[in-house]
Amino acid sequence: MMLRLSQRNVRRNWTLFAGSFVALGLGVALLALSVILIWSVQAYTATVDPSETDLLLALDDLMAMLGVVSGFSGFMAIFIVASTFSFAVNARQREIGLLRLVGATPKQVRRMVLGESLVVGVLASVAGCALGWLLSPAVLWGLHRRGLAPDAVPLAAPWWPMVIASGIGISVAFLGARVAARRAAKVAPVQALREADAERGRIGVWRALVGVACLAGAVTMLVGVRAGNPELAMVLALFVPEMIVIGLVCLGPLLIPQLVRLLTLGLRGNVLVALARDNLVAMPRRTTSLASPILAISAIAGSLILSLSFAADWDNGVTRQQLEAPVVVSGASPADGDTIRQRGNVAVADNGLLVQVAIGRDGEWDDETFEGVDPTLAADARGTRARKGQLDGLTGRSMAIARSVAWDYGIRLGDTVPVRFEDGTRMRLTVVAEVEDANNLQATFLLPHTLAARHGGEPSDTWFVVPSPGNRAGTLVDELSEDLTDGVAMPADQWVADRDRDTRDDNTLSLFLVLGPSSLYAAIAIANTLLMGSMQRRHEFVATRLVGATEHQVRRLVVIEAGLVAAVALVLGAVTTVMVGSLLRMPMTEGLDDVPLTIPWLSLASIVVACLVIPMVAAVAPARAVLKEASPARAATG
Repeated sequence: MMLRLSQRNVRRNWTLFAGSFVALGLGVALLALSVILIWSVQAYTATVDPSETDLLLALDDLMAMLGVVSGFSGFMAIFIVASTFSFAVNARQREIGLLRLVGATPKQVRRMVLGESLVVGVLASVAGCALGWLLSPAVLWGLHRRGLAPDAVPLAAPWWPMVIASGIGISVAFLGARVAARRAAKVAPVQALREADAERGRIGVWRALVGVACLAGAVTMLVGVRAGNPELAMVLALFVPEMIVIGLVCLGPLLIPQLVRLLTLGLRGNVLVALARDNLVAMPRRTTSLASPILAISAIAGSLILSLSFAADWDNGVTRQQLEAPVVVSGASPADGDTIRQRGNVAVADNGLLVQVAIGRDGEWDDETFEGVDPTLAADARGTRARKGQLDGLTGRSMAIARSVAWDYGIRLGDTVPVRFEDGTRMRLTVVAEVEDANNLQATFLLPHTLAARHGGEPSDTWFVVPSPGNRAGTLVDELSEDLTDGVAMPADQWVADRDRDTRDDNTLSLFLVLGPSSLYAAIAIANTLLMGSMQRRHEFVATRLVGATEHQVRRLVVIEAGLVAAVALVLGAVTTVMVGSLLRMPMTEGLDDVPLTIPWLSLASIVVACLVIPMVAAVAPARAVLKEASPARAATG
């Protein structure tokens, strides 16, 4: 009975549910696309020869990236679908009040809304899965073109990935509609007799508790992050903004109206601004629903962009502070290495041996790249020093480990770690030192040079060179440039700058891959939500025209309201971005003397412009058609 009523409601009020359908369909498409690609890469990985370690590591990185994309897409889908369902319920207060007036119980109303979510969820999941499958070949081709996936990866059969994605889509619809269903069940029968759509600014106790808990938990994690652990910082840069967004949206009906008042303080004399302010303040739940997708993408994307820039600053600062050698040779062949070592004006020539080693952990083996080093040469050329233990003990069957990886693996000084070399040799290595993270200068796992050579270590193509006393670094660079066949000699400052540029280029690519699809999804969802909001305001536009407002004034009113909603969301997003970025930067840069401060203004400004322009265009686009129907002449005859 209620399911049949739900089907009729969706068919009759399709303009209301179109927003939820589009939001959920796009979310399912992204999830289906990610799952299909993960499924395909995993199937291909099983066919790769275990000796092709570089290819296997690249495939693992690709699957990890796709996992981040799917997780981010899932969060945005739940968040935006919940917002659009909430909007749909708020727009049907009188209809739900009529149902309660004729005898529908709160339980029946709740079941009706959940039934509507089931209908929308099934339709959107089917459409989303089909779209994801159609996009899969093009995306896989694009990943290959960018060098992120081999061209031999075939697309797996889509059936299981589609089952998974559609199941997630229907679950997301239920989760998104759950809060809206509980709110609908609380609509009183007297709501059917009200002409005004004013809402209460209060929120429930549980919603308030969830909001406060999310904000408090996010701040606690940011304040408690360990110094010198950039990997943990980047994980928090992904996770913490999501918690902050959830907390802000839970408290939105209380917080957002106050921000609207604050932003319009100096504009009280403008009639349209005053009317827009009153409209937004009178409908706190609707305003929160409209602001939610803008807040989500601005806070999460902004925090990630800023945190990645600060992580690159940290990397640059560590490299410049630790590096001792004034000359660096990159791209060197083994013959170039012999040339460097044989020069009489070279005091120190440090080069590591790279070897693939599997670490045993919890019954499984994790492949990692180890570097064989001479502790004395590494200290003189790269500044490699132990923060715990002694690097002098890096002899025999021993190893050293970087601080962040030690925390990640749970390895402590003095532990014995089971390892397996590429040649099949197994042994246990004792951890004799913990070193600072310096990704550009050394691997995160260090071995004695002789042990790496014994088990197939290959020379790195980077040499760190210190000239003999009395010899200038510039002269040595010029002489090496003439003698080397493959390597390129350069001053250390230039090499550090090149590495910094490469790091930021990689970050840009990662941001594009992680945020690109979700940002497009969020942009469409923002436009969709504002479009749906304008189309549901016919009676309000009629009343505004009847009191003498012109069509141009009503359009300006719509633009001002959309601009205020976007501005409030952007203020909250900016506060989140600054808080996350600054609280993560402080522990990352602790102990470093000179760390550059690079703020990606262009990327952040593009978010602001998009989040301002898209809502205003989407809100005013349907206004012309709605205003024609809402003309005073038609209102008088209708």
